[in-house]
Amino acid sequence: MNKSELIDSYIQKKTTAGELEKIKQLMEEDADFKEEVIFQLELQKAVKMEESQKLKLHLQSLERKKTMKRFIPELWKVAAVFIVGLSLFWFFNTTNDYEKIYKNNFEPYPNIVAPTVRDFNNSESNIEEAFRHYDNRDYAKAAATFKIIYDEQKIGYANFYYGISLMADHQVEQALIALENPDWIIPERYQYQSDWYLALGFLETKNKEKAIAYLEKVIKEDGARTPQAQKILSEIE
Repeated sequence: MNKSELIDSYIQKKTTAGELEKIKQLMEEDADFKEEVIFQLELQKAVKMEESQKLKLHLQSLERKKTMKRFIPELWKVAAVFIVGLSLFWFFNTTNDYEKIYKNNFEPYPNIVAPTVRDFNNSESNIEEAFRHYDNRDYAKAAATFKIIYDEQKIGYANFYYGISLMADHQVEQALIALENPDWIIPERYQYQSDWYLALGFLETKNKEKAIAYLEKVIKEDGARTPQAQKILSEIE
């Protein structure tokens, strides 16, 4: 199996344990191969998000049509709803929008460090254990293990995945502290992604000023997430 076939198999989650070991070795030894894996994972994520958004819009359209057929409000009811809604709009609207934006855009960053399988033997390392939990979506255990790795070894990507694990485990404020850790020497390949997740995290915590600052950094980098960042920025400004 050539490199392209290995990547296709990995993206489709059809790899055997032996093929995963080969992929892991290539990602450690071949920078171009690793970059291609990262690109394909990001592309797959972007496609899924686009498909999900289209499906959501279609369902919302159907629901609106269904509601219009079932219920045609009388004029006085519309007026009453408008008056009450107007008084509450500014109190609730921003909060709900930020939460919606966060939920629509947050997705854990793919594992590009240690491709894993579900069953390991007893000799697995802490790194393999952390990514096993991460790949199995056991984010609480993943966060705990990544924290140990970072605290003991100061491995840069461990702190990144620690922060993402916390976000995925709904501990957004703690994730922001981890990703803004002033002592963390951020690996270059994770700086852009870190800015993206910080932007989302500050949206979730209703800190518009810092969210905008990080969105602008993402846009300035002109990477794969730039269109998403531009769209979000236009929605909140």
